[in-house]
Amino acid sequence: MTTEYRPSSSVSARVRELPSVTATELKNSTADVFDQVAARRAVAITRHDKPRAVLLSVEAYEALTGQEPEYLQGLMEKYRGMLDRMQGPEQRAAAERAFSATPAELGAAAVAAARRTALEQQGKGGARG
Repeated sequence: MTTEYRPSSSVSARVRELPSVTATELKNSTADVFDQVAARRAVAITRHDKPRAVLLSVEAYEALTGQEPEYLQGLMEKYRGMLDRMQGPEQRAAAERAFSATPAELGAAAVAAARRTALEQQGKGGARG
């Protein structure tokens, strides 16, 4: 049932090393493919000789998704803090002003912001030609 394929160079070596089945084989022999996945933890599904998906066993999926790395926990805490700060009364009022502004007011604010940015760049020596 396993077929050979020549993956494109964009496919990682890990995917190239997986046993593979065609999408047609998956459709016609789903139970057999599930048995392969259970035995091997993963199988590449190919279409027109190119890997299109990877079918994982439950164990492999849980191993991949079951634990959050420490850096991810830190990023999530930082994100939650930013989100909390963004939802304060000052930020809500600013968002309300922005959403209720007229096109002329938005245009004037954009021009003022562009001028401030240009002045800051000039002050830092950023205007080079």
